[in-house]
Amino acid sequence: MLFASLVLLTLLPAVFGQSWQQYLDGLVQALNAGGYTTLASASAALNITSDGQRLAQSLSTGNWTLFVPNNQAFTSSPINLTSDPTYVRNLLSYHVVHGNFTDQSPPYPNITLGRTLLNDSSLVRLEGNEPQVLAWSKGNNGIFVLNNGTIVSVVNKTAYQNLQVLVIDSVLKIPQSLSDTITNSTYDITSVAGALSSINVTADNSTTLLNLLNFPRGITLFAPNNSAFAAANCISGLLPNNTALVALFGNHVINGTTVYSPSFTNGNHYTSASGEPFTFKSNSSGVYVSSAGSNWARIMRSDVLTSNGVVHVIDSVLLDTKVNASAAISAYQSATSVAASMSILTGPVGVAPSTSAGR
Repeated sequence: MLFASLVLLTLLPAVFGQSWQQYLDGLVQALNAGGYTTLASASAALNITSDGQRLAQSLSTGNWTLFVPNNQAFTSSPINLTSDPTYVRNLLSYHVVHGNFTDQSPPYPNITLGRTLLNDSSLVRLEGNEPQVLAWSKGNNGIFVLNNGTIVSVVNKTAYQNLQVLVIDSVLKIPQSLSDTITNSTYDITSVAGALSSINVTADNSTTLLNLLNFPRGITLFAPNNSAFAAANCISGLLPNNTALVALFGNHVINGTTVYSPSFTNGNHYTSASGEPFTFKSNSSGVYVSSAGSNWARIMRSDVLTSNGVVHVIDSVLLDTKVNASAAISAYQSATSVAASMSILTGPVGVAPSTSAGR
């Protein structure tokens, strides 16, 4: 692996005056020489489409971190890199993060997030048309990525011109829709998925609350795990009351703002989709969230990424069925206004607290 690093470093052509095509050719040559031939072949295909060319142009200027799956990662993955140029471009875009700050990442259980180049509207629906993020942390053996419920390890690190190159042992998967994410048994929140899919929010019963949560840009969901859901006796008592159920689960949602774990600092407040205030606190045992002071729930697993936001798994149902419609509307309008003026970060998203949630 050290040889591969030296190969990449010794293949640095002069940066000044080169075109994006020359840059891409040099990158492909360096990847091939380093033994990362599968990604090299995929990268070479970027010049087939105009979107692929724009990706190559973006890479050729500024500072970026490129996550490079090794050949074994592609061998172990069902991904077909020859099937669709658009898919290949989107997949590669999710392996590129703005900036170069992984070395400054605080250790686990803190999570660091960075904006990628993935911004295809068919795959990403974040507020302000922001690109999708990637989440990682630092353990005893270095950086690891939190991806679709699995741990992806960085097994080597090098550089190419303006790129920090992190070699990883698995191909990164693009975040799925909220409904597909919470029905994944990996996260232990399938009971919430079942409840949300049974609550109708239209008079003709054609749309469930789960359907509804798939579409807005910027959804943060605090999802009680299966044990918490089973222990919450109040849920069964509310079952005949659809209005109360909508209010309860609305107090588990932030609408219009994707709140990642680095924002769970003392003093940060957000308003739920039902109009109730969220409050966070942290101590030596973890990070906790409350809706209008009803009860505190520990965040057991943070930063489960979705196409339109993020899910945080909690250990208790937030027992709040109150509604403040005017506060909810005001908060959403404010979030929409802020999102419209957002600029893409070239550093970490938020500031990590001293303690954070689990994987």
